[in-house]
Amino acid sequence: MRTRRLKVSGSDATYHCMTRTVNGERLFGDREREILRKMIWQVADFCGV
Repeated sequence: MRTRRLKVSGSDATYHCMTRTVNGERLFGDREREILRKMIWQVADFCGV
């Protein structure tokens, strides 16, 4: 059973984004992971993070 996300209020927080499916299978290859990473940074810049 997975553990619940710890929500931090009143301060900055960091959350980990998993790129795997059930059974630990790899969902993304190197190219897909890099594209996802760039997209996450674009969203962070847009949000002022």
